[in-house]
Amino acid sequence: MATALDVGTSNLVCAKKRGEDIEVKRLRNAFVEVDTEQRQRLAAGLLNAVHIKDKSYIVGDDCIGIARILNKEVRRPMASGILNPQEKDGRSVIGALVSALIGEPDEPGERCAFSIPAVPVDSQKTGNVWHTGFFSQLLESQGYTPEPVNEGLALIYGECANDDHSGIAISHGGGQINVCASYKLVGTLDFSVARSGDWIDSQTANAVGSSIAQVLKIKEDPEFDLLNAGGLDEDIGQALYYHYVAMIKYEIATLVREWAKMKSQLDFPAPIPIVLSGGTASLKGFKELWEQELKKFQAKNPLPFKIKEVRMARDPLGAVARGLLTFALSC
Repeated sequence: MATALDVGTSNLVCAKKRGEDIEVKRLRNAFVEVDTEQRQRLAAGLLNAVHIKDKSYIVGDDCIGIARILNKEVRRPMASGILNPQEKDGRSVIGALVSALIGEPDEPGERCAFSIPAVPVDSQKTGNVWHTGFFSQLLESQGYTPEPVNEGLALIYGECANDDHSGIAISHGGGQINVCASYKLVGTLDFSVARSGDWIDSQTANAVGSSIAQVLKIKEDPEFDLLNAGGLDEDIGQALYYHYVAMIKYEIATLVREWAKMKSQLDFPAPIPIVLSGGTASLKGFKELWEQELKKFQAKNPLPFKIKEVRMARDPLGAVARGLLTFALSC
């Protein structure tokens, strides 16, 4: 038996094997505090809530709508891919969220592979030692045997088995973009950049004078399409489009630069796939926009690798959790 937990800035995703099927569950990694009067009014509703000491928080997907109604900003237990040092209460909140999501182990000491981000190449302030230790201890306290796994490598396990575990996996989370280049799990490059979904949300909100909650309302609408960005809200939609383009350009340029530093170790003999995943990549039109920007980059700069194809993960939001489970069951 094994459990997988993708610890994301925006979402927590769990995967477990149930018979021949894989069960994937998700909880939004966010919360909003409510006062006593608001708590009493909301008590009758079917809302996910966490009560810690004398404070109450609405958590998960419910908190986005509540934050909009109460004109409050959503709070996050994590930032830039790791525990948010500014949110002391967030540690208790995320502990409750993880417990609710994964439940008790099916057997004592059950293995739980959980994702950790690579160290970002563009931020000297972000490390993952404290983050890794916190979640290891949290999972141990719930009866699991924790095993930290690089997020990008988990995606290679989950999405590149038919490519001999060779390819470039790019996981677009809320706080970071994690990248892993692998050749048969031998020659690897892994890094992250601190410019992803949260960066897009905050920059868009600042650009148009809106709240992040309003930006998320447009961004997460199933009808929002990056290739027709102004369809739902002209200002927010166009700002989202421009910031998505900026993010994609940034990640492609960073990938090529980091690859060049290790070219002697990453001279792959055959074309490899590029696999895109993550909640930030789940929007309509993302893959097409990514390919457009790659072609523009290639027109001016030669790539140090040959591309077989660019494809989306089969389950963009659950891909890392599925890969973690594959890793846990195969190692």
